[in-house]
Amino acid sequence: MNSVSKRRDEELNFKKRESLRYMVAAALGGGMLLAGTLRSALAQAGKYMWPKTFNVVTPVVGTANHSLAVAWTSKFQAATGAKVAVLPAPNGFARAAWLNTGEGRLTLVQASDYFDQMDAVQGYATRTAGPTDTRLIHMNMVTPWGYAVQGDSRIKSINDIAKGTRIAYAKSSSFLVAGIEALLAYRNLRHTDVDLVAIGSYGANTAVLAEGRVEVTFTSPISGPSYKAEATPKGLRWLELPPRQADPAAYDRYRKFMAGYVTQKTVAGVKSAIGIRMDHAFQANHVKASEDPEFVYQLVKWLDENYASYKGDFTHAHMLSIANLVLFLDTAALQPLHEGTIRYLKEKGKWKDAYQKRQDQLVKLAKKYEKTYKDAMAAADNKGISIEPGNAKWKSFWMEFRAASGVSKPFAEEVLALN
Repeated sequence: MNSVSKRRDEELNFKKRESLRYMVAAALGGGMLLAGTLRSALAQAGKYMWPKTFNVVTPVVGTANHSLAVAWTSKFQAATGAKVAVLPAPNGFARAAWLNTGEGRLTLVQASDYFDQMDAVQGYATRTAGPTDTRLIHMNMVTPWGYAVQGDSRIKSINDIAKGTRIAYAKSSSFLVAGIEALLAYRNLRHTDVDLVAIGSYGANTAVLAEGRVEVTFTSPISGPSYKAEATPKGLRWLELPPRQADPAAYDRYRKFMAGYVTQKTVAGVKSAIGIRMDHAFQANHVKASEDPEFVYQLVKWLDENYASYKGDFTHAHMLSIANLVLFLDTAALQPLHEGTIRYLKEKGKWKDAYQKRQDQLVKLAKKYEKTYKDAMAAADNKGISIEPGNAKWKSFWMEFRAASGVSKPFAEEVLALN
């Protein structure tokens, strides 16, 4: 075969391959378009084609949010036929990464987690868990967090925390670390002043208190481990968070670590915690900002319209409500909402101009931090810097890069400064 014929055959084969590729792409595109058109048509007809499967990422088994997810997804599956897997993640860092990588479609987030993620703190300083524009879709619970001691402890108040106190120190989630840092800051103590007992998991964080291995732990009175500890012979007692006027300087040192919480008397959880003044966190499910608005709208609508079916299936399931979502907004939203949720709130006549103003500010902030982090990772790659939480070089590079990019303030500080 001469060179001209060979070249002609190659061109013909190339055209055939391109033609086949075009037909496959067209078929796939047509299929997706058809599915999208069908889904849209069903929605307009008052019906919705739920995804066949999706995953909900939660904290570990035994926590209130895991139990809540099991409660509502069980009723959801029975009613819709969709298959929903509840995936317990080992810590907050993994929950963020699993959402970003698509392993989960929804994941549990509280404001302090969100703030730390947007700053790439500790285990969030990775390629998959770092600053990301995610959106809140619904409120799970308003969860109390505080300092617990054994029922017969010599420690009667936060002011009794002193040098030598044995304190549980769990690094599995940044907010658990922050809780202890805040306690030490309130008492003006350093790490070396107390006995910090390293704990590997959230469940063990409370169990070690019941076992007498520590004197104080930071935990939630609505979690399963707290109910177990309450049932032991010595039981639990909770240390009340003093009001700011009791010691403004100490309170302000504490609050630097505990941004995004609302202080109020506890009304849920173990009996020993009821009536105790402690910080509360709005805990919610997040999705990617790019998540299908129709899916979010339909899910929020289903949860609202079927509230009665699941609210009694778990002790704290009643907290998953539109009323608590509105309370979050009225208190001043700390994370942006997804457009599907906003659509439902508008439909119910619950969306306000003030909410929209804050929403726009929060979205702008989230996008700025997300872009800065992506740019920082690209720059680090060019310099051969490994993007790992334990790499001091990466940590230093990220801090310098964000400062040079005009995002030197902690994310929480920027959010709390919004009007």
